[in-house]
Amino acid sequence: MKPSKYFYTKINYSAIIFLLFFIINPFYSNAQTKISPYLFGENAWAPNEIFKVQDQIKKVKYQVIRIGGNGYENSGFVYQEAIKLINFARSVGAEPIFQIPRQLKDNDKAFKAIEYINGKMKENIKLWCIGNEPDHHNQLASPEEVSNYFKKISEQIKRYDPKAKVMGFDLASYKPLYLSRLLGGDLDVTGKIPGKDYYYLDVVTFHGYNFPDISKFEKEVNQLQSTLKGLNKSRPDSQKLKWAITEFNSHWIVDPKLGEDYMPFNFHNGQLYAQVYDLGMRAGAFTICPWSMLEGGAHRSGTDLSLFDEEDGKYLPRSNYYHTMLLAQNFRNNYLKHSANTSDLKIIPMGDDKGLSIMILNISKTQSHVYTLAFDDTLKIKSAFSINANINQTYIDSIGAETTQMLLFNTKGELIKKWSYNKIQAEAMESPVEEK
Repeated sequence: MKPSKYFYTKINYSAIIFLLFFIINPFYSNAQTKISPYLFGENAWAPNEIFKVQDQIKKVKYQVIRIGGNGYENSGFVYQEAIKLINFARSVGAEPIFQIPRQLKDNDKAFKAIEYINGKMKENIKLWCIGNEPDHHNQLASPEEVSNYFKKISEQIKRYDPKAKVMGFDLASYKPLYLSRLLGGDLDVTGKIPGKDYYYLDVVTFHGYNFPDISKFEKEVNQLQSTLKGLNKSRPDSQKLKWAITEFNSHWIVDPKLGEDYMPFNFHNGQLYAQVYDLGMRAGAFTICPWSMLEGGAHRSGTDLSLFDEEDGKYLPRSNYYHTMLLAQNFRNNYLKHSANTSDLKIIPMGDDKGLSIMILNISKTQSHVYTLAFDDTLKIKSAFSINANINQTYIDSIGAETTQMLLFNTKGELIKKWSYNKIQAEAMESPVEEK
């Protein structure tokens, strides 16, 4: 039968609308990566100290707060401190990731804990992690034990809420052989819960400490993504396995003998944070959660992995705080594909219908640079950073050694705001300077 005139009219209107979408929205491109709405995270530690910096944490605009770690890995935690910490996360505008201790695996204890949190207390937690660092000597567990408690607790979580996201295993470090048994191996936990259409595991998580740059994480994430790609072949698009880093810092202790690149309080540490968040954006992380908010007295000794220095009762933000804030406050929905970074300059470009948000890191300790940003990868400009934003515009600027810049552009590629922050400011405990 001959198609009707009305049918052709509908097709033409659809084509026009589709064309207009590309014209109106220059940021639409299959060369761009959708950034997780949970990307910018942090850990709620130490449990009493964090309330001293509640207002400052709120300013960052974190998307998630993980309530997890060894200090929360005990059966009494849920009924003693959970609600206070969940309320803290919500008060700063973040979605909580809540850790169910492994000790609740039997006799429906995990289900009862969830019933208490989401039922009686009406907290509506959607993101759950199970256990903490089973490969660490604090509470060491074999892969067999992890498979056992993880399956038992995940079944209880999803029996209460089939749409919940369950994360595991929060290893203390990335261990391929350990993970291989749990991810498709003899102790596999990636399959469906028997008789159900949903899975035990949604997000694979691990921790990382003791690194001066992110090359270690790059290799680990690449390897994990390769594993997940194989496992995801049989999963529907809405239930693909994802990955996350749920604890990290340059080291787990302040020790001057390690050298400046391992210190958690200096300018370099903030640039390191930004680069790990960048890795999460471009490699599709579910979340990236550093460790931690406020601990160890905030006096640059012991286990002080904080975001703040304490001076005369005041809490002064460090470089890691300000780098996170600059990125999170200027969040855009998409990560923009770009040409390769140099050894000194690293770019972190985001974009959506609000415009462009680009962080420039100069990690060189001595060398300043002039740089060019080309907002269309078809603009072949020598030595320019080519960014896939589909805007026929360029931007030229300079950046000093050990300096970070945050640049905001409108949809025409015109600069509307600029912040600058360097090592000297960080050492003086000063905030980034708005230059435009």
